[in-house]
Amino acid sequence: PPAAPIRAPIENCAHAMWVLGDDPTEPSENRLARAYLEELLSAEEAKKNAGRLGAKTDPIHVQANDYYKVLKGQILTRFPGTDAETLGKRTLNGQTLLNPEATVAWMYALAEKAAASSVGDRAALGIYGFLSNMTHPTLYPARQLREWTDDPAAGHPVAYLRLDLDFLERQASAAVMAFYNALTYVTSYFGWPTSVHDGLTARIDETMPTFFS
Repeated sequence: PPAAPIRAPIENCAHAMWVLGDDPTEPSENRLARAYLEELLSAEEAKKNAGRLGAKTDPIHVQANDYYKVLKGQILTRFPGTDAETLGKRTLNGQTLLNPEATVAWMYALAEKAAASSVGDRAALGIYGFLSNMTHPTLYPARQLREWTDDPAAGHPVAYLRLDLDFLERQASAAVMAFYNALTYVTSYFGWPTSVHDGLTARIDETMPTFFS
């Protein structure tokens, strides 16, 4: 199903851009805090799922648990004013980790502000919600892909899969746009050479002529 490979890059690109932030003049500690919040959530998930898949004494769980403790210690040392309760609420140095939906909305709002996208944060929530519904066992997206037609040979209506190529292309464009904007953002932030970015721009322009219009 196309929804999963479209939703995944949109989510990942949104989180990468959120870590860098939307204010180049902000203190670097804010970006560090956001990066730590992402890493801490990752460590918690690794520890939790390792514990569910095996015994607490399993080497994989022990390693994940040790890394989580070390990481949490690093965070508390780097930001000494932080307490466990605040960190437990996904807040560090005034930065609060956004959930996937809010992060995607933040990315689209930033892109709209920079005139890199015509999709605002409200419409972004609709896009993300629909992609999520297509990924989860939600019924209406599956129904929308089927068209019921009377079949005289069968003696009853038959459902045929209907594929809207224009709609599929718009979905693919959303993933490409997220990746392109994130690559632009990261390349600019680090001051990297633009050769890879320029190559991607040329390839997109070649294969999707209306992408930048």
